[in-house]
Amino acid sequence: MTMTGTLREPAVAGRFYPEGPQGLATQVGALLRASRTFASPPSAVISPHAGYAYSGALTARALGAARDANPDSIVVLSPSHRHPFDGIAAPSQDAFRLPNGTVPMDTAARDALIAADLAHIEDAAHDQEHGVEVQLPFLHALFPATPVLALVLGRVSTQQVAQAVDLLAARRKTLFVLSSDLSHFLPLDDARATDLNTAKRIETGEGPSLKPQEACGARAIAGYFASEHAQGCRPTRLAMANSETVTKDATRTVGYGAWAITPGQGDTMDAGQRAQLLRLARQVLASRLSRGKPPHIDTASFPAPLQTHAACFVTLEQQGRLRGCIGSLSAHRPLVEDVATNVQKAAFEDPRFRPLQPDELDRTTLKIALLTPSRRMAFTSQEDLESQLTPHRDGLILRDGRHAGTFLPMVWEKLDTPHAFVEALKLKAGLPRDHWSDTLTIDRFHAESFSEA
Repeated sequence: MTMTGTLREPAVAGRFYPEGPQGLATQVGALLRASRTFASPPSAVISPHAGYAYSGALTARALGAARDANPDSIVVLSPSHRHPFDGIAAPSQDAFRLPNGTVPMDTAARDALIAADLAHIEDAAHDQEHGVEVQLPFLHALFPATPVLALVLGRVSTQQVAQAVDLLAARRKTLFVLSSDLSHFLPLDDARATDLNTAKRIETGEGPSLKPQEACGARAIAGYFASEHAQGCRPTRLAMANSETVTKDATRTVGYGAWAITPGQGDTMDAGQRAQLLRLARQVLASRLSRGKPPHIDTASFPAPLQTHAACFVTLEQQGRLRGCIGSLSAHRPLVEDVATNVQKAAFEDPRFRPLQPDELDRTTLKIALLTPSRRMAFTSQEDLESQLTPHRDGLILRDGRHAGTFLPMVWEKLDTPHAFVEALKLKAGLPRDHWSDTLTIDRFHAESFSEA
């Protein structure tokens, strides 16, 4: 046993991270200084849990992205690497001892989960478990006074994990740390292909069906994305890596990845990344107009956030008037590729306009809107629907039979009341203003919009 009294003692200090207090503080501090604050504080992160030599930089990127989150509680969800059991296990201890300090346990959150029959005390699951422990030195450095609830997942359903997430998220402002590595012990080329496919599944809405062979923390990731709390959120890739970089052994490798998971209303791109996407869109148009074909897009050469599978709309305007707008409603390819494809469609394939001409490019302004996953709305009438809308934030997808229409949040600039917004959307879908039926559906999304102007 590595636990005594009410403290959970370190189990992997000296192996996964330095066991001396000064050495640990120095390494964690250096790794966090190299990480970047995210555009909007994430509500959850996916963070690897290997030794710091292998994935410490990615752990720092994931947790460092949340440094402005100011959580009241932190919940770490880890797989069980050594102890088989059923359900969700919490430790009985009141705090976690580190070589350079002590992390308080969120005992109130633990008790609430146990009272709801969603977790139980099982110290054996925590005795030698590193999936939680490697996160703690970073969390202690970033949030020294914030209590942490450590949960180890055994054989447990996605639904139970989702219920636990929703209960905890409803209690206090909570940061969820989904502790997970990616592929295990594959040859390098196979590992990279597998990990890129896992990244795509996480980023395109398939997180709830993730399997342990894709990510050892799949139960935590799947449960989080299946929760009500996570609906409409956006995962953004921060970094990916492989153990071969350190071991130089390409025959048996382990993959690592870091993601920030942002609420739908939050931003994911900083000013530099926005400028890079707008510059790419203009370069694509310039090449298409001058050479008849777009430039080659090397997706891997862009920063990891721009490689994230994401949906976008690209809008062309001239003196404030629409000149073309086409986009994707769901994430299905890397963001840089979606921008490059949609700017061409907006310029040359929007049926409302003639194709863009070379002499128009200089007076054309480009706008990009990054879309969140949409959620089906529940309402009893048009008045009820309109009462739930937030102007300038909500985008809508209306469907009724063969009729469909979409408005981006930027449309609120011209239609500034919910009533005008809904009626104009019905007209766009080919329906009368006063149309209403039991088969009409509305999906709501948010968008992060930015332009050259």
